[in-house]
Amino acid sequence: MARHAHQHNAYDRLLPAAVVLLLIGSFLPGRILIPVSWMGELLGMVAAPVSQPLRTVGGWLAPPSAGEALPEELALLQRQVKEYRTLYERARERNSDLLAQMEQLKLMVELNPSVSTRLLNAPVIGSTSDPSNAQLLIRAGTKLGINKNDVVAVEGVQLFGSVRDAGARTSWIMPITAKAQEHIKGKVMIEDGRGIACSLKSVGDGTLRGDVAYDESDTEAVSLVAVGQTVRLDDGQWPASAQMLVLGLVESVEPAPDSPLRPVIVVRPLIALERVTEVIVRINPMPDNPDEEDGS
Repeated sequence: MARHAHQHNAYDRLLPAAVVLLLIGSFLPGRILIPVSWMGELLGMVAAPVSQPLRTVGGWLAPPSAGEALPEELALLQRQVKEYRTLYERARERNSDLLAQMEQLKLMVELNPSVSTRLLNAPVIGSTSDPSNAQLLIRAGTKLGINKNDVVAVEGVQLFGSVRDAGARTSWIMPITAKAQEHIKGKVMIEDGRGIACSLKSVGDGTLRGDVAYDESDTEAVSLVAVGQTVRLDDGQWPASAQMLVLGLVESVEPAPDSPLRPVIVVRPLIALERVTEVIVRINPMPDNPDEEDGS
């Protein structure tokens, strides 16, 4: 029993001695520990085959947090993915815009298939300061074939107005809602494809107001005028390429003060014309006025 106790006491003293040696070795210069460095290499060779699988499993169980720095190559790839995604979204948006423009041009051609016109998209680059009598400046002029009085449309079939002044590279266009615009004749499209004549004038608040004609040969038609119906241009003072373009929708209907049988309607365009950013100019093959052509 005494020998067993003696051996137990020796083991107890061995651990503190090892700790003291390790502490002393940690303060020694590296060149003194070179003779025993082979032991660390040996332990590394033994532990390496096991440490890699353990590291992989540890990565699955506890993935790096968002705050940890990513390897340089992975970070570069992620930046490239974001850049390409941005380019893709831009291209998709541009493609959507082009498809919408093609659809608008198709509608305008189908509306007047017998009229020979060239359609030109033009961006709006400026405007006058008076909102009730606004005119817009577009980046397109006589160098692209635009002439005074050419018809201007937006959103496919919505009549915007006409070209008031055409310069070499820019042109001023006036919307139908400008107070300076003259009376416009149109048709309220009711059921069965019938149209009731009306005469409209800009109010200055973005709408047109006017009387609906009373037709003695079709007395029932006037009573069918209702809110939400489409009003189209039917005016011989405008070029053929503008006929049947949309003036707007009926916003309100009320009887005329002097004639209850003749309703007064308020028409609002499909969009706010003074705020458009792009228009479609319907360029006629030749100016409406031959004298202007000779003078040019």
